[in-house]
Parts: sequence; structure tokens; C-alpha cells
Amino acid sequence: MKKVAIIDSGSGGVNVLKILMKQCLGFDFLYFADNKYAPYGEKDINFLNKRAIEIVKLLEKIFQPEIIIFACNTLTSVAIKNVRKSFPNIEFIGCEPAIKPACEQFKEHEVLLLATKVTIKNCRLIKKFPNVQKIVVPNLPKLIDENLFEIENLKEYLQKYLNKKKFSAIVLGCTHFEALRPILTSISEAKLFGSNIGIAKRLSKFSDGDTVNNCSFMVSGKEEDLAKLFHYLMLE
Repeated sequence: MKKVAIIDSGSGGVNVLKILMKQCLGFDFLYFADNKYAPYGEKDINFLNKRAIEIVKLLEKIFQPEIIIFACNTLTSVAIKNVRKSFPNIEFIGCEPAIKPACEQFKEHEVLLLATKVTIKNCRLIKKFPNVQKIVVPNLPKLIDENLFEIENLKEYLQKYLNKKKFSAIVLGCTHFEALRPILTSISEAKLFGSNIGIAKRLSKFSDGDTVNNCSFMVSGKEEDLAKLFHYLMLE
């Protein structure tokens, strides 16, 4: 059973873990929630690179992962290249916005990318689709973590920003944004594109054929966040 560590700040990576637990069998998962420094989308690039190295070193010491998933578009866009060079014996899987499949079904200008400023600025994939609309909703990842079990509280706030745009598809450029699907489908007929299934397809290639999974959690910051994230994992 291969050991797989999943890294994010806050609840976003739990959305990835939910899919992996259902579609990828034969893995020992450890979710590292770096809540002390959440959200990553508002952090300096140099800090994110340094923090990524620190976390991987910690995980090497206590978990010895064979695979590490950056379940965060921001962390992937900034730091995954550096950690691959620094830790060649570990397989790293990143998270990129599902822009390509969205643009295969819709014209670029019909696609709206919802992401953080850091992701939009640093993700190379985004630059390949210059006509895709881009929007940053202030503090959205943080607000999602704060309203995780009352996500409808964000409906009016989100609608205020989306009403300014015309689009046929929405690309969820942050793993936190998977929690917004019920709201987005209620206020728009746009088709939603996320990256979680793509991550699951890639990880499934490393399965050793086992039919069960293990799952454990670590969190930086407040201990009570562990219970919150585990409860969120159990929600459908």
C-alpha cells in the first residue's frame, strides 16, 4: 500500500481527498492541513516555496510518503517545480485549473476562471489561454473555511461578483471552490470544471491493486480544526 501525502491550507484539499478515497484504492493517505498559514492564495511566493520545502521534509521524517499531492492550485503554480528538484525520490502530483477541457467544449471567451491572484499570476497553463475570463473574489478561500457547513451564507457575496460577467463555463481554479458547487449551480447554468477527477486518474496509475485505503490527518495551528476537517470529509 503506497503512502500518499496530501497538502493544502484549510479545507480545499479535503475535496480532493474525498474523490481519491472513492476512486483510488490501495493507498495510505495522510492529509496535512497547513491551517496555521491558510489561505495560501494570499501568501508571498518566497514564503510558499520555503513552506513547501519545510512540509515535505517533515513528511519525509514522520510518514515517508512515496507520493505527495499538492492539492492547491496556488502551491502547485509556485512551488512544485522546486520540490521536484529538491526531492527526486518522491513522486509529486500537482493541481492545475481544468482550463483545457473547458476550452475544448466552449470558446475561450465563454470560459470564466475563478482563482486566486497568485494562481492567475504564476500558473503557466493559464497563460496558454489568454482569452479566458479571469476573476478573483476577495477572501473567498478564507470565507469558505469559515462557512464550511453553512456555505449558502456566501451566495449573495459570490453572486455580486459573478453577475458582472457573461460566461458559459466556470473553471474552479482553487480546490476550496469545490464547496461552492451547490451555490454556483443555483445561480448559473454554466457548466462547472474542476481538477479533482484529473488528480484521481493520475494517482490511480500508481495503485498496487489493493482494495482498501487508510486515511489520517495532521494539522498545523488549532487542534480543533482536525475534527472540523474530518467531519467535512464525511459529508457528501
